[in-house]
Amino acid sequence: MKMKLLAACMLFAAQIALGVTVDVTRAGAKPDGQTLCTEVIQKAIDKCSAAGGGEVLLPAGLYLSGTLYLKDNVTLRLEAGATLLGSTRMEDYDPYNLIRATGAENIAIVGEGTLDGRGSSFWVAADLGRSRRQYGWVTTFRHDHPTDGKGRRLAPGNLILLTECRNVRIEGVTLRDSESWTVNLLACDEVMVRGVKIRNYLHGPNTDGIDIVASRNVTISDCDIYTADDAIVLKNRVQKYWSRACENVTVTNCILTSSCNGFKIGTETLGDFRNIVFSNSVIKAGRPDEELARTGASTIQPDHWGNALAPLAGIAIESVDGSRIDGVSVSNIVMDEVRAPIFIRLGARNAAGDKSDKPCPGSIRNVSVSDVIAREASTASSVTAVENAFVENVVLDNVLIHTKGGGTEQMAAVEMAEKRTSYPEATMWGHMPVSGLYVKNVKGMRIDGVQIFPDEADRRPLVLMENAAEVSVTGFVTGAGNAGASVFLLKGVRDVWFRDVRIPEAAPAAVWFEVTGGSEGVSVDTPQIASLPSARVKSGAADKVSVR
Repeated sequence: MKMKLLAACMLFAAQIALGVTVDVTRAGAKPDGQTLCTEVIQKAIDKCSAAGGGEVLLPAGLYLSGTLYLKDNVTLRLEAGATLLGSTRMEDYDPYNLIRATGAENIAIVGEGTLDGRGSSFWVAADLGRSRRQYGWVTTFRHDHPTDGKGRRLAPGNLILLTECRNVRIEGVTLRDSESWTVNLLACDEVMVRGVKIRNYLHGPNTDGIDIVASRNVTISDCDIYTADDAIVLKNRVQKYWSRACENVTVTNCILTSSCNGFKIGTETLGDFRNIVFSNSVIKAGRPDEELARTGASTIQPDHWGNALAPLAGIAIESVDGSRIDGVSVSNIVMDEVRAPIFIRLGARNAAGDKSDKPCPGSIRNVSVSDVIAREASTASSVTAVENAFVENVVLDNVLIHTKGGGTEQMAAVEMAEKRTSYPEATMWGHMPVSGLYVKNVKGMRIDGVQIFPDEADRRPLVLMENAAEVSVTGFVTGAGNAGASVFLLKGVRDVWFRDVRIPEAAPAAVWFEVTGGSEGVSVDTPQIASLPSARVKSGAADKVSVR
């Protein structure tokens, strides 16, 4: 026995010295799902890195583990059928997370295997009678996060936490049942995440898919993410990195299923964001009969609106803590039952308080959203800023939205509160007095080739604009479901142009354009208007409207 062990150790050392693949089972790891393998796998990583780098291999089997630290020049490869199984005992974590790395370079997690955090074993069921998470109208479980006498948290947190790492690759693996955020990329540079599958329960608390926090030069592609919280989100909440911009990020060819948001910038926006691209992806709702949705579906509140297992927003772009967001391109996106397809919000929550020297609100400018199809939306899209601020230079181009409709006169009469310091969510206003698009405090906006159709008769305006300036609307198309007092309601706007707007004559709304609040420079220029009664355009005495 001793001779066999010595031979195995000699072979293990030889493999590391040559920089080749190291099979952890030959180093003593037992893939039985019962024997803790943390020490064996960590020694393989350490020795491999010390020898100049290589690959640590997990063949098919179950490897029970606590925290593993990736080191320079090491690839952790999980073969098909291999599962790295997170321990359910906190004493096996040092201090948290299944995979950690700090300041490492040239690291990778690859293969066809699985990292299973078993995070749900740390959750506690919420009080079904009183507790409700706003983002899902689903009674979520909560983290069991008391601390011991030393202040140590009693749950593992992120499945993967990489801090200040460079040249990172995560490819091919399946990541499942994370206790909270699944992948946390904190202040990293040169990251590629490709072909990753994430599977988390829809009743889980804070189980984001991929969080890009103050990181640069990040590419995410070909991923399939199913999770309760934001699927892919860019943010910055760590004070050490407030001065570091999150920039040069591309996300493409992904399938995102979430009960929170599909693709999001925010909510924590204590640093700047620039040069962000999101494209060629599908965003969709979970289904009650799906394995990961069943528990959540059983706790849906009876008074919810829309699909309670659907994303709050498909695309959410938020600056609420003073950040500057500049240069965001979203294109070629299909959404299925997403509640609000587009949510752009400049707010003034100011989470940093007097700890930051950034003025609040910050800014959102130069955003393009194009070639989007959304079916069964239940909440209006919105582009808004708080008072004394403006979202600037936004383009909505070739966007097709089918809303569920069904809005009532009582909903149309609702006054929209500013919610200056509120947590930003697409559903933050509840039942909005507008069915399709809400625009407030916006300067410089182009709406080109946008089509919004209420599937059921809706008695709210389709589009509501307040304090908007320099807006052009060209080729807008809608259907006969607009049954409210007006289709476009404009309040206190300036220099707004409508060209070639197409509203079917069968639309019950008697007024197509209602202008109030001392608006100036409103121009309605479309051949359709010329042959119709002037009552289609209604304005007050103080409003300056040109109709051709």
